[in-house]
Amino acid sequence: MAALWRVEEAAEYLGIRPKTLYEWVRLGRVPYRKIGFNVRFDPDELEQWTRGQSRGGGELPAAAGGSMAPKDGVASAPVSHTLVELANDAAVVLRKLERDVGTNLSFPARRKLLTLAERLENAACTVTDG
Repeated sequence: MAALWRVEEAAEYLGIRPKTLYEWVRLGRVPYRKIGFNVRFDPDELEQWTRGQSRGGGELPAAAGGSMAPKDGVASAPVSHTLVELANDAAVVLRKLERDVGTNLSFPARRKLLTLAERLENAACTVTDG
């Protein structure tokens, strides 16, 4: 097993900012390890994860948000990985909006923003966990 990477090393490998990687960790979008208060990444797990993020070609595997089988066991149509990303991105925007302007909103409006963000995150998790 290779040494675990810090956020900066993993972000550089992925070609993203550390802030983005922290957000992906918060959303559970990327494999990571929690050691005390520290977030660490296994290089082998990240490499495997990035291979699963491919957009080209056919259907994604079920674990990557490809297709889901309903409870009756009949396979359904492929689920768009883009839709899962959109739901996660929208949830992030809603939470940021609530943080940034929440004090200017009524309590019910703030609660509605947070509830919608949570529903989007849960829907995306349900789709990817299938």
